[in-house]
Order: sequence, then structure tokens, then C-alpha cells
Amino acid sequence: MKRFPGLKTLAILCISLFTTACAVDRPPTGGPPDKEPLTVTASSPEPGSVNVTTRTIRIEFNRYVTSPAVRKALIFSPVVRNYEITMHGRVAEIRFLSPLDPAKTYTITLKRSLKGFFGNELASSWSLPFSTGPVIDRGTLDGRVWTRKLAPAPNITVMAYATGQMQASAADSLNAAPDYATQTDANGNFSFESLAPGDYRLVAVDDRNSNLRFDRLKEEFGVSAVSSVHTGEHGLTFRLASGDTTPVSIRSAKPVSTSEIEIQFSRPVPTRTLNLSAISIRDLSTGSSLPVPGYYSVTRAEEEQTFRLQTGVMNPKSQYTIAFQTEGAKTTPEELTFLGGLRPANWPPLTISIFPPDKAINALLDMVRPDAGPCIELQCNLPVEEASIRRAVNLKAIRNGGEQTVPVTVSRYDSRTWTVRPVSGFESGTDYKVSVHPSLVTTLLGSKGKDTLVVSRFSAAISAQYGEITGTGISSGAVTVIEARRSGTNMVFRRIVRPSAGGAFSYSFTGLPPGNYTIFAFAPAPGPASLQTPEWNAGSIDPFRPADPFIAVEANVRQGWTTQVPSFRLPVAGKQPAPVKPMPPAKKKPRKR
Repeated sequence: MKRFPGLKTLAILCISLFTTACAVDRPPTGGPPDKEPLTVTASSPEPGSVNVTTRTIRIEFNRYVTSPAVRKALIFSPVVRNYEITMHGRVAEIRFLSPLDPAKTYTITLKRSLKGFFGNELASSWSLPFSTGPVIDRGTLDGRVWTRKLAPAPNITVMAYATGQMQASAADSLNAAPDYATQTDANGNFSFESLAPGDYRLVAVDDRNSNLRFDRLKEEFGVSAVSSVHTGEHGLTFRLASGDTTPVSIRSAKPVSTSEIEIQFSRPVPTRTLNLSAISIRDLSTGSSLPVPGYYSVTRAEEEQTFRLQTGVMNPKSQYTIAFQTEGAKTTPEELTFLGGLRPANWPPLTISIFPPDKAINALLDMVRPDAGPCIELQCNLPVEEASIRRAVNLKAIRNGGEQTVPVTVSRYDSRTWTVRPVSGFESGTDYKVSVHPSLVTTLLGSKGKDTLVVSRFSAAISAQYGEITGTGISSGAVTVIEARRSGTNMVFRRIVRPSAGGAFSYSFTGLPPGNYTIFAFAPAPGPASLQTPEWNAGSIDPFRPADPFIAVEANVRQGWTTQVPSFRLPVAGKQPAPVKPMPPAKKKPRKR
């Protein structure tokens, strides 16, 4: 029989390639998209184990995960530095390169951000507490973290520092690494369940680089209302704040055309309050200033980091400097240099849209532009001159079949977005007709719109379309501030109350658009400012200063109903607020009419 020596060599190569492929840390390809959440199916040791002597921890997942992903999502409490991670299929193996401390409780936490090979994410963070001795610590602390805008803050790292180990000289500072760390769930809740008994200082950090450190220029933070808490306390509250106290500056500037520049600030700024006079652009070849007649947010967002500036015509061969002078800043702003734009502006014809749209019934005008109050919004596709848009707008109230002209104020949100409201306010249930003449509107490049009237007829919502929130509380402060903030927006309603001699107070918010709200209450620290324009004090991490104590309660508002918020107690500064009982599916009752 004829032999084929090459086939033997080919077979050996195929076997080698097959076995090599099997050893690669990657899942098989093909098949439909896998949307099942990533979960931990087993671990060795199991959670709660004692007398653990092994130097290897194994965690098995239901999906393939890479070792870099596990490393980035891993938190050791207390901190462990000397270890390595390897993957064997769906099993992560964590090997300690030096012995763990004897008779000590450790907790391994996998953050919720951990993703599998195909993007499957943990539904919640996962923890593995174990002890190298016969007893496992059972100390607990729990609470909730809120965002700057008072929404539940998910995926926030909460770090605990044992205060007994702090030196007296460093009482206002924190150690380089926390003794324990955990992460908030999707609702902003966190818990420590295996702490050594004692007192701890807690801080919450938006730890974007997963280094268990606070980077004040890039991350937000939250501190409690007290310098330390003892294990066993519950309902601790944190509200995030920006750690960057440096003046806002322009980080980048690039020309889009010969009369438009895109700039990026060091952090988001409110769109409608951006001060154009704070921006200066100078032609280095002539020394002359370049005018900046307008600006806009591409996304029309309430807060924005990137804006477009409309400028005078730039010389493509000239270099320009740009700077932003923050109000009240005592330092000279940093200047950036860029080359003038090459491409002439080529704008499309002007178009204008009106919100609420034509034929809208019971329009909730508070929701058109939540941070600006009840209004009509005009959206232009191009930046326009303020004086021209004012001339082009007309508002009429329709009563008894007739139309009556209503005096209005027109305010710039940005140079493409404008708000219109009656001088005397909108009347509930009234029909309105707003019209805009595009032919009277001039763009910042000098062009005008078509001679076609843009009209919207709508009815303002009646009072029954709105809801109310009422509540009571006890505060030891001279002044107490209550805010109702609509979730996901900058819409804030505020009440300042003065409690009775016994500390009791009540509050109510009427005319609220339906939706989810967070009730935020705080007692500002004593001082002249607290009686005039009281603002919540976020405290600081380094040096450590407690935040003003606060209460945050979620409430749902339905049209035509009154939502009663459970009563709460606000303590003086330096004491942690007592936890508020969760809202029973908020007790709602029809309003009397």
C-alpha cells in the first residue's frame, strides 16, 4: 500500500493546533446574542468560611470572563496587594503570593461593572467574606448614596477607614488605602457585612479608575454628616459633589469653520447661564479681539461640557488664543492657542420649531424646559440674533372665540434655543396661539428665514393635571430647607421653613408635574448665610469636614392627588440623621376641590 508521509506530519500539526486553541482563554464563537446576566455560580472557599488556610481562591462564573476584567473589578477588604489572577475557562483563580494575616476576616468583592467576554454584566456586586481564624467578623454598616442631582447613585465605591488606626496629627486626613471597600447597587444602596467591630470614617467616591483613591480633579465624592460611625449603624446617607474646586477653564478649542469654534470646558457648566463676556479670543498676528456673538449646545442639554461658539470671521493663516475668566477668580486664566478655521461656514436654511407642538392639549409647560420654569420653547437649527427673535414672536390667549395679544418675555437658553413666557404667567386651562415669523429672524451669519409663519395652538394644563406633596418633620435648626427635585431633571421646587420652638414644621409643594421626585431636607450650619440663601454644605475629604446632615426620600406624584411623605427628624450638624422609613406605596388621596 502506498504511504503518504506528509499526512502524518499534517495530523501532528492539526492536533497541536487543536490543543493550543483549547488552551486559549476565550469562549467558543457563533450562536445568537447572549443576554443572560453574568453570575457567580460557585466559589472555593464558600462565603462565610472560617479557618481558611489556602492561598488560592477560586470563583466560577456562568460565562467566560477575562483576567484583566476580573482584576479591574476586584476589591479586597482589608487591602491585599501581592496576588495574581489566572483564568481557566469560566473559573478565576486568585493566588496570594504571600500568606494572609492569621485570625483575620477578609472580604473579596466583585464590582457590578464586571463584564463577561461578550458584555454580560453582573446584576449586582458580589462578595465573598471568609476568615483565616475560627471566627468571622460580623460588623455591619449600610446606607445609600445619592447623585449630585439626588438620583440613586449606582456603582459608587464606598470606603471605610478604621479611625482607631488614625494618628492624632492626621485626624483630618485619610490613609493611603481604605481598610474596607464596597460598591453601591443599582438603587444606590451599600452594605458592609463583615467588618471588625469599631469606629469607621466612610467616604463615597466615583472611583472611575478603580484605584481606591480620590482624584479630586476627575471624581465626585460624598462624606457623611459625622466624622466616624460605629459598626451596627444603619441608614447612612451620602450625596455626591464635585471634588474639583479649581475655576472652570477651557481644555480644548478647535475651529469648525472660519466663523465657528468647538470648545470643551474642564467640567460641565449650565447651558443657559454661560457668560459669553467671560470668553476672550485674540488674534496673535494683529492683537485684535475676535467677537463672540453667540454659542449653543449641540444636544440642547441643561448642562454641557462641549459648546460651539459663533465668532467673527477668522483668518486661516492666523493663530488665536482663547481663555475663560471665571467670575470672582483671582488668577489669570490659562490661554489655549489654535489656528484659524480653513472651511467657510455653509449653513442650511433657517428652520424654527415650537414646543409644545401644534394641537397639544393640557400641555405641561413646566416640562418643556424643566430648569427654566413653565415656558414655550423655540428651537432654531441655527444660532440667531436675540433682538430679531424677540421681534418675530407673538403670543395670543384665546378666550370666548377671540384672540387677545399677551405681552411676553423672550429669554436666551442658548443662541439656538429660546424660551417664551407671558409676563403675568400662564393661566391653567387657557388656549394659546404662539406664532413666529422666520422672515424677521436673522442668523448670526446675516441670513433670514423663509416668509412662512410657524404657528402652534395648544392648551395649558388644568390644575387637575398636577399633583401635590405634603409632609412634616422635626428639626433642631433655626432654618430648614426642603427641596422637591424631579428625577432626571434640574427642576427643583424649594421651601424654607422655620420650625416651632419644639422643632416641628410642615411643608407642601403644589402644582407639581406628575412623575418621580426626591424630597431633600437639610438644616444649614448656623451663620448669617444660613438665614438668607441657605445652601447645602457637601463637606470635604482632605481635610475631612462632615457634610450637612440631610434626609432624602423618594416620592411619586400623580395628577390630581396629594402624596404624603413620612415624617422625618433632622438632627444638628455632627450627628447622623435617623433613617427614614421607606415610603409605603406612598399614601395618596384625592385633593379636595
